[in-house]
This record gives sequence, C-alpha cells and structure tokens, in this order.
Amino acid sequence: MSRASTCAANFGFLLVALVLMLHSVVGKLIPRHVNPPFPIENTIDECFLTKLVPNGAKYKERCEVDNLPHHTCFTHWFGDLNAVEARPFLEPFDITKKLMIKDDTMKDFTIENADDAFLIRYPNLGGVILVYSNFDPKTGCKDITLKRGDNKVWRIWVSDEDGDDRDGDTMYTEATTKTLCSKWIHIHVKRDGRRF
Repeated sequence: MSRASTCAANFGFLLVALVLMLHSVVGKLIPRHVNPPFPIENTIDECFLTKLVPNGAKYKERCEVDNLPHHTCFTHWFGDLNAVEARPFLEPFDITKKLMIKDDTMKDFTIENADDAFLIRYPNLGGVILVYSNFDPKTGCKDITLKRGDNKVWRIWVSDEDGDDRDGDTMYTEATTKTLCSKWIHIHVKRDGRRF
C-alpha cells in the first residue's frame, strides 16, 4: 500500500468514527419522530377565512316555514361553517350578509336570495369545495358541484331528500356536478376519503 492510499484510508476511518460519535451524542437530543404541536391542516391563515355569524330569524323565514317550498336549505351531517372560505360564485355580493345561518353550531344555513350562486371552501377539512349555482325558481332544482381538495383523505358528499343515496361524492372523482331538486341538501365533509 502506498503512503497516499494509507492516508486516505486512515482519513476515511477517522471520518466514519467522528460521524458515529456525533450521532451517538447528538442523535439522542433529536427526537426520532418530531410532531408539530398542532395538526398541519389547522394552519390556515385566518385572513382567508370568512367571518360568518348566525342570523336565525332570516334563516327560519326561508327554511322553517312552508311558504318557500323551493328555497334551498343546507344542513351539515359532518363538518360546519366554522373556519370556511365563502364567496360569491358568479355575481358579486357580500356573502357575510347573504348567508343565513341558523345558530352557533354553524351547521344549518341557506342563502338569502336563492338565485345567488356561491362557493364554500373548507380549508381545515382538506380544502374540499361546494358550489351552489343555476337555481330554477319554478322547480327548485339547482346544481351542486363538489371538488376534492388537496388532501385526498378528506371527502365531501351531498344527498337530497329523495332516496337514501349519495347524490354527489368525491370518493372516486376529483369533481362532480349534480342537479338536485329537493328543498334540503345534506352536506357530509369528513376524513374518510381514499388514500391514493
């Protein structure tokens, strides 16, 4: 063995020994599984969230009285309107004044004017999206579009009062649009989607 190769071999052994010593000292100080103090999904910037407040009286006029049989009303089976991003979908209007929310649970709501299209994004629930549009005042039919968010383990689906099936679901598709004609639409936002 030449002198240069002996020096290189010795340097290599020294480097390996140094790394092993440092790992045994520093490795004990670094936790193997570092967990953030709160779930990553709950780190949405508050600036993007819509400040919604209940308006029970106007909600009851549209959803709990039979004089508006075609006015669409929504209820969350899972999820709610806390920490959502809500905005008009087609025409500009103040969504904070147009969404009528039943109470502090933030589960039941409607829109003041059934013709106003809107979008609700649930950033803390995987970023799933619900879009309400194309309301027909004669039939009460409307389009409900659902979009999967960036976190695919979260899923959104809706059902109406006709049958006991899921009418729109992001379980197997990125986005779906269904025309539904019942007064009540049931929203389900839950962490039970597919893990791709």
